[in-house]
Parts: sequence; structure tokens; C-alpha cells
Amino acid sequence: MRTVTEHGYTTYPRRFDAYKWFKPILVGLICGALTVILMLAVDFISKLIFGNVDTSIGYDGMDFFTAGGAFSNSALAVIPIPCLIIAALIVKDRPVSSYFSSMGGWRWKVFFKTLAVSFVILGIPTIISHLLHGRISEAKFTIGGFIVLTLLAPLQGVAEELIFRGYITQTFSSWFKLPIVGILVQIVLFAVVHPYKIVGIIEIVISALLYALICVYSKGLEAPSAMHIVNNMTEIYLAGIGFGLITAEVSIPDTILNLVLKVLFFGFILFADKKLHWFDQVKKDDVAIFNAKRKK
Repeated sequence: MRTVTEHGYTTYPRRFDAYKWFKPILVGLICGALTVILMLAVDFISKLIFGNVDTSIGYDGMDFFTAGGAFSNSALAVIPIPCLIIAALIVKDRPVSSYFSSMGGWRWKVFFKTLAVSFVILGIPTIISHLLHGRISEAKFTIGGFIVLTLLAPLQGVAEELIFRGYITQTFSSWFKLPIVGILVQIVLFAVVHPYKIVGIIEIVISALLYALICVYSKGLEAPSAMHIVNNMTEIYLAGIGFGLITAEVSIPDTILNLVLKVLFFGFILFADKKLHWFDQVKKDDVAIFNAKRKK
């Protein structure tokens, strides 16, 4: 694993002159307060338009498939993105771009290339596996639910990466100047917020490690977000048409398959980093720009 280097993502915040250990705490407090406010707003809007839907923290029976369910559950999960961005703009300890990558912000080319590779490595085998098992229930999707889910749910994967592999990992790694600290903390917290049974928790722990390693070697959130999106959307789409089930009780064969495919994707990331040099191009020097503005 890379140590503190010029473009190392995990400890990247320390390169900004305004960095102080307490500023991530301010960002977190503001982000948390905004999240509560927006969650209440989303819940109000959802009930006003769609009525009551299941937004419980457990997966069993959660509605991702009607317009109301897809809106409520997806929108609630997406809220951290604007909240963290606003909090970062208020605290001004570093540019928002530094949360998304250590190469000058979100890299669309990296995202779309890794999204395509992730679909081939993770998405297609998962689809084939579920189809071979056959339909286990009636289709649950409504037209409105399918449209709303398609528009909002991909951002859920980005939101989780932004909070766990972004904010949390960078904060703890920068405090201790050790990437491994941030990686371990985000693994624990990622497992805590996912209400699975024991097999599912094991899958989440290993997945969180792989997401973090992918983030480290790709120097940003684009590649882990791509894999996260494919992982989530494939499972939800399959469940919506009756070839899968969203549940806290994950089977061992499905878990093994999922983890093997994620390891294969991580292997490709290493290849793309070392041989294809997909992650070497700096989008902009946000450190120099930010620090120069501070000196004026």
C-alpha cells in the first residue's frame, strides 16, 4: 500500500495549508445537521406525494420498486452528497474536489471506463447466476418505480463512497498519517450501518476493504463508485423483476461469488494502474490553486 505521497488519496487533506485536525470534525457536524434536516424534508415530501412507504433500516421487505419506495429509500441514501459538499464549502479547509480524488476532482473518463469494466466483471456474471437460478417471485417493479430507481439509486453508491472511503477514510488517515487507520475505521463503520446477518456482515467487511484498496490504487472515488453502483443496481434490478431478493439473510454461495468477482475487479484495477496507467493523469493541481488563494 502506498504511504504518504504527493497524490496519495487517503492522506491528501494534509497537503492543504488550511488543514487542521479539528476541521474535519466541523465538516462532520455541519454535514450531520444538514443530513437530519434534508431527511425530514424528504420524508415530508415523500408522504405528501406518495403516502407512507417502508423506509426501515432493515432490508427485508424494503420497497425499492414502487415510485414512492424508490424515491424515499434512494433519496434518503443520496442526501450525504449535497450535505458534505455544503459543509466543505462552509468550513473551507480544502477544496471539494479533494474529497473525490487526489488528482484534481471527479474524473468522468475514469468513472465510465471502470463502470464498463465493472459491469463486465461483476454485473454480467451476477445476472447470469440469478437467471440460472430462475424466477423466485413475481415482478415487483412499477413503471414509476423503475424510472425513479434508475435516476436516483446510482447516486447511492457514490454517496456511500463519498462518506466512507472519502470523508471517513481521509479524516482518520490524515489524523494518524497512516492510510491503514482510515481504512480500518471505515470498514467497521460500513459494517455497522448495513443490517445483514453474519454471512452478509462478512461480505460487507471484505467489500469495504476492497472498495478502500480500489480507492487507494485509483487515487479517487470513481472506480469504487463504479463497482458499488454495478453491485447495488444489479441486485435491485434482478429483485425487481423477480430473479432475486433484497434480504438481510445472504446465502453463502452468492456471497462467495460476489466476493470473487469483486476481487477480480480489484485485480483489474491493479493492472490498469501499473500497466495501463489509467490513474496517472492529474486533472488539475487543486493543491497549488487552493494554497495560492490562501496566501493572497
